[in-house]
Amino acid sequence: MTEAIVRRGAAGYEERRRRLVWNARLPERYPEVIVQAATTDEVVAAVGLARELGLRLALRSAGHSWWAAALRDDSLLLDLSTLDHVRIDPAARRLSAGPGLTAGELTGALRAHGLAFPGGHCHDVGLGGYLLAGGLGWNAGTWGPACHSVTAVEVVTARGEVLVADDEHHADLLWAARGAGPGFFAVATAFETRVYDAPLAVTSSFAFPLTALPDVAAWVAHLAAGLDRRIELSLFLGTAPAAVGALGIAAGEPVVVVTAVAFGGAREDCEALLAPLEEGVGRRGFLESESRRETPQQALYEGSGARLPVGRQYAVDCLFSNAPPPELFAALAAALRAAPSAASWVFVGVAPVQQPLVAPAPSAFAAAGRLYVAVYAVWEEGRDARPNLGWLRDAMRGLEGFTAGRYVGEADLVADPGAAARSFSPAAWRRLGAVRESYDPEHLFCSWPGR
Repeated sequence: MTEAIVRRGAAGYEERRRRLVWNARLPERYPEVIVQAATTDEVVAAVGLARELGLRLALRSAGHSWWAAALRDDSLLLDLSTLDHVRIDPAARRLSAGPGLTAGELTGALRAHGLAFPGGHCHDVGLGGYLLAGGLGWNAGTWGPACHSVTAVEVVTARGEVLVADDEHHADLLWAARGAGPGFFAVATAFETRVYDAPLAVTSSFAFPLTALPDVAAWVAHLAAGLDRRIELSLFLGTAPAAVGALGIAAGEPVVVVTAVAFGGAREDCEALLAPLEEGVGRRGFLESESRRETPQQALYEGSGARLPVGRQYAVDCLFSNAPPPELFAALAAALRAAPSAASWVFVGVAPVQQPLVAPAPSAFAAAGRLYVAVYAVWEEGRDARPNLGWLRDAMRGLEGFTAGRYVGEADLVADPGAAARSFSPAAWRRLGAVRESYDPEHLFCSWPGR
């Protein structure tokens, strides 16, 4: 493992530190040692090295963390990106995968067998960080959050032990691995999960000027009241990237785009799910060119990735809400209009009414509301960081009255260390602390920021 170790101040250190962060915004936090491990044995050795050096241990799978969770001062950063194996058992509908595997790689491997998994919405999301945070992924209305499909986790503990946590062995550790996020207190080196028959995905999109948001909000509230679990309904509030001539929307104009993805066994099933959206208010914003398109999961990644171009600087925060859409959306629109960057935007996901087909598993993760909101501050130049970060934090303070909880996978835990506790129920938060004391009593592993 010697060649995979880089110490602070050594040649290549800063280049390695930069490569570990997907975001162009690189925080000024400096691990003392960076170690890349490609096997479980190398992970065990890295845990021993951290103890020997008296450094806390920080973990990184594929780097798609908005606030660069793995970069911690006075730490040993363990890079797991090359632990990216995948083994699929099509007959048993099971897979084993390493934390460094990305959502796009997993989707490609499963597609060859006609199978699918509720992977993250971006193709380069690393499986480790995504599953440990709970995993809000594609077709969650049917399959639930991704962590509920995790049946076992291989981990290396703070003592250097290799354990397999499942429902019968170390069940408390498995419970924590389903949602603890960057506060997890072991190294997850492999995940065992269920996988599913790949559904057909058909998409329709609707676009409106932002001035029409009150009508759109009332329409969404009506849809949400009876939303079928097979429809993934989301909204984008931001700047139109191109003109939508038929609807009178010019490029650069503030818009709200509503996207509905229907997941079903056949095209007629998906079309039947989408048809009611094309009436009433939906008809006013209906995009004929974007109607009822078959969209394999890789194509879904392309759509979401277009809003997250590489090379820009990002800061993100989020909330769950049960507020009436008209009230919440009005507050979101007001926040967006105050954004100093036209590239910033807001995402809203609407949870279905019906329960997922996959039974919930015991987990630290639990969604705290029917609406999920993520606010994205996006800019290009380093000098623009201060106004954009200030805007994001002001926006989140303005939304506090609508907030029922946070999602640890996207909450800005650096700006608001208290957000970690608000990402869990009080009982789950207490239990996480107790399980941590059992497996990592010396607090070798870095916890959530500020703790």
